[in-house]
Amino acid sequence: MNEKELPDHLREDNLSEETRTLISSLPSTKDFLGKIYKYQGCWYYPNTLLGVLNFQKGFKPQETDIVIASFPKSGTTWLKALQENINFVTTRIVGR
Repeated sequence: MNEKELPDHLREDNLSEETRTLISSLPSTKDFLGKIYKYQGCWYYPNTLLGVLNFQKGFKPQETDIVIASFPKSGTTWLKALQENINFVTTRIVGR
């Protein structure tokens, strides 16, 4: 795939050459919403793929981090509330 085949937002100057090269080398296809790219066994739309790449490149986990991930409309707000209550009980009442 050459540079002209990449969507406009993937040709921007703020993308590193490494990122552009990686994205242009990925298998891709089109679905009813647009072009998608296969990366590490999953299909991503370009904006989501950029988020995944940025996260993988810059995330520095800490011992106290809690990562919550779910599909939209599948109870994420409830899960976050449950996690906050567990943290409250653990830190305020138990004293950990």
